[in-house]
Amino acid sequence: MSSNITECELEHRLLAEVASRRQAFLQALQALDLELALQFQQLPADEWADHGALSAWPQLQPHITQLKQLDAALCQQLLGLYGLCSDCEAELSYELLYQDPCRQRCAQCELKHLNSQHTSWTL
Repeated sequence: MSSNITECELEHRLLAEVASRRQAFLQALQALDLELALQFQQLPADEWADHGALSAWPQLQPHITQLKQLDAALCQQLLGLYGLCSDCEAELSYELLYQDPCRQRCAQCELKHLNSQHTSWTL
């Protein structure tokens, strides 16, 4: 991959995104339920998105989705698969990953994924 962005910068960007999104989630949860937010601070962050108590707060769904994306990106990093499309395994550019450190798909596979979601929406 030819890029002006280094692998180290990309890793720092991912970690910054992790901290930012987790903090945003905790703030949103705190606004809804302070006691639950304090409990979550005692849990490992990779358990937050699947916690059953969150079902009482559907307005947290965008944050939960982001937490799941973070967890996926961190798992990919640990496995040495970070930066590969989760569908076709093509390398994602450092620029795309820097813009969205949790990106899971190349542009072509993302389009296919979005189209498959839209076609499954039937009444």
